[in-house]
Amino acid sequence: MKEKSYVGMFNCYFCGKTIGILLDRRLRDSLPRESVINMEPCDKCKGWMKDGIILISVKDNTSSRTGRMCVIKEEAFRRIVSDKSLVSWGIKKRFMFIADSVLDLIGLPTKEKENENFASHSSADV
Repeated sequence: MKEKSYVGMFNCYFCGKTIGILLDRRLRDSLPRESVINMEPCDKCKGWMKDGIILISVKDNTSSRTGRMCVIKEEAFRRIVSDKSLVSWGIKKRFMFIADSVLDLIGLPTKEKENENFASHSSADV
């Protein structure tokens, strides 16, 4: 009989990279809540957030992520987003979800390879 695992992977909320492990939920009462739900970005995302705003793509009219993401400078973010409350929120949080169709309209990367090259340059002028 196979033993049950009492650990799981913990991924960065922003990029999805594995950054740690979690204990099984049956032990949740003995753990502080911060160790289970954590919005702390990985080191790479922290660097991107210093340089600009992370845009995380979601399928149009849903909250399902597509796997696309990129970083744009704060000045470009202010030009692209017209709603002042959204601009304020994005600048404070350093990330924002954005519909795939909007990413396409502003010409941001559409393929994984393009996305890797784009993100590896930290930020972009749009």
